[in-house]
Amino acid sequence: MSLLSSAQLKMGNEMKPKCSLLVLTYNQEDFVAEAVKAALAQTYSPVEIIISDDASSDRTFSIAKNCVKDYDGPHEIVLNRNKQNMGVIAHTNALVARATGDILIPAYGDDVSYPDRVESIVACFEAEGPLLVHSYADPIDGSGNPTLSRYLKADFFRTTDALEVATSLAHYLGASGAWSRALFDTYGPIQSPLVFDDHILGFRAALECRVSLIRKPLLAYRDGLGLSHSKKNGLDSERNRQQRRRLLRQALAVFEERQKDARLFGLSSNDPISRKLMAALDSTETRLAYYDGGVINALSKHPLGAGRDLIKEVLRDLRNR
Repeated sequence: MSLLSSAQLKMGNEMKPKCSLLVLTYNQEDFVAEAVKAALAQTYSPVEIIISDDASSDRTFSIAKNCVKDYDGPHEIVLNRNKQNMGVIAHTNALVARATGDILIPAYGDDVSYPDRVESIVACFEAEGPLLVHSYADPIDGSGNPTLSRYLKADFFRTTDALEVATSLAHYLGASGAWSRALFDTYGPIQSPLVFDDHILGFRAALECRVSLIRKPLLAYRDGLGLSHSKKNGLDSERNRQQRRRLLRQALAVFEERQKDARLFGLSSNDPISRKLMAALDSTETRLAYYDGGVINALSKHPLGAGRDLIKEVLRDLRNR
C-alpha cells in the first residue's frame, strides 16, 4: 500500500506544502462571518480557501460572499454554493475532490480557527509525517462564551491503537482535524451518508499508525450546535426510540465502512481487528432488529449470540420509557 510519506511532506522552503482550508457551511448565518474572517486571517500562506455552502435556506452564503468580496490578501479564494443540499459526507467528498492541496483542513461554519491553525498543522505534518492531525480546542457556546465540553473523552486522547479504537464512535474532535489527501487516495471517498468524517478517517489513520496530536487549542469550537450533535434529554419515549434507532443505524454504517477499509489495508478475516468489527456488527444488527420488529425479529437475526445484547437493549429501552 502506498501512502504519502513523511519525506514527501518535508519540503524545503522553496516548495512549501500546499494546503486547502475547506470552509463548509450550512444554515449558519449567525456564525459564518466569524468563520470566514478567521480563514482569511491565517498566518501560513498561501492557502487555498474553499468556502462552500450546502444550499443553505438562510443568508449564510450571501454573508460569506460579502466577507470575501474585497479581499486582496495572499490566499486563493474559491466560492461555491451547491444547487441542492448534498449532506455533510457528500459535501466533504466533493470538496476533497475539488481541492488541490495535499493537506486538507476542514473548518466548519460555526467554529473559529485561530490565526496559527494552518501554520501549526503544517509544522506537525512536516515534523512527524502523520496522515491525520487533531488538536485541542476552546469550547464555546452559541454566544461565544466559554463552556464545558466532553471532547477530551474521545479515545485518541488516550490511545491510537487500531485494535483498541476499532469500534469506538469517538476518536477525536472532528472539528479540529486535518487530513493527508492520501487517506482518500488510498481508501477512496467516504461512502455512507450516515457517518461523520472522523468516524472513518480516524480509523484509517489508526490502521496506518500515523495519528498526531497538537497539544494546544487551534480553534474555538461551538460545542452542542453542529450537525453531529443531537439532544439526548427531555425526549418522550417514542422520540427516544427513534433517536436510538438512528444511532444504531449510524454505528452499523461506521462498522461496515471500517470493515471495508480493514480489508483494503490488508487485514484477514481472522485478524483481531476484523473479528472485533464483526462482533460489533452482529451486536448492532441485533439491537437494531429489536427496534425494527421486536424481540422475535432480533432473535431471528443472530439466534446463537443475540441473547446478551438483546437483553441489554430491552432493559435500556425500558429505562427510557
